[in-house]
Formats: sequence, C-alpha cells, structure tokens
Amino acid sequence: MFVHLLKRKDLPDLIHSLTAERSVLVNRLRRISRYPHRLLVVTAALSQVKSPYPHRGANPNRVTQSLIAVLAGLQVPFLCTETHELGEDLVASYLYQVDLYHWLETNDHGHFLTDNDL
Repeated sequence: MFVHLLKRKDLPDLIHSLTAERSVLVNRLRRISRYPHRLLVVTAALSQVKSPYPHRGANPNRVTQSLIAVLAGLQVPFLCTETHELGEDLVASYLYQVDLYHWLETNDHGHFLTDNDL
C-alpha cells in the first residue's frame, strides 16, 4: 500500500509555498496525487487560513482557493488542525483507517466495518 503524506507544519510555511514557491508545491502535489492515499496537513485552523496575515502580502482568499483547487483539481484532500500535536494524532488515525480498510478488502470482508456502515 502506498501512502504519501505532505505535511506543512504551519501557516507561514503554507503561505510561502503557495506564493513564493508555488510551482515547487504544485509539482509536488501533482506527484502525490498519483498515489491512492494522500493528504495535505495544515497546522492552522481554517479560520486562520481565511484571516488576514500580518506582515505578509498574501491574500487569505487566494490561499484558501488554492487549497480548494488542490482538493478539486488534484484530488488531494487537506486537513486543517489547530496544533502540530493534533495534526499528528489525526494523521495517525487516518493511516490506521487506511490500513484497516486495506486489510478488510484484502481479507474479503468488503469495504465496511459493519454491514453497510463505515
């Protein structure tokens, strides 16, 4: 099973990657979009992503729309978390679920934990 995780540690890094190094990030996202399981983790609440950035020329709406474009265009889901620790916890849960569903399908149990449920 292939899981490729792109993890951005904080909002300033995401802003920088979507502005000054946009082509590098887009190319990286295009590569990981080929994997069956991928996830972009932003260690900032979505409300922070959408709020004005002090001392930065970036537009919060453009950054948010870039994240939505990554989701819609490249089909790379993103997850916003308030802290690095919460992000680690959610990533661990995500990886557990990916592995669990893979095990279920590999062992002919279908794609459900219980009858017709997640």
